[in-house]
Amino acid sequence: MSAKELLSEGALGLDEAQRFTGLGRSYLYELMTSGRLPFTKCGSRRLIPKRALVELLADGLVGGVQVVPAGARQHSH
Repeated sequence: MSAKELLSEGALGLDEAQRFTGLGRSYLYELMTSGRLPFTKCGSRRLIPKRALVELLADGLVGGVQVVPAGARQHSH
């Protein structure tokens, strides 16, 4: 995935990334330092692509995920 694609949904500052993911500041720094979480720096501020955070969380999903196509109806029994 290109850098432009990764940033296409915007980037979050560290505080925003913590709220979005529920992960701690130290863990996010660890992921960035190890190269497992991409980021960019603007001055002294680190910005993390939102898409990278979504992918990080999705990679850790446990259990089955049922994807329902847009517009499809779910039936309740």
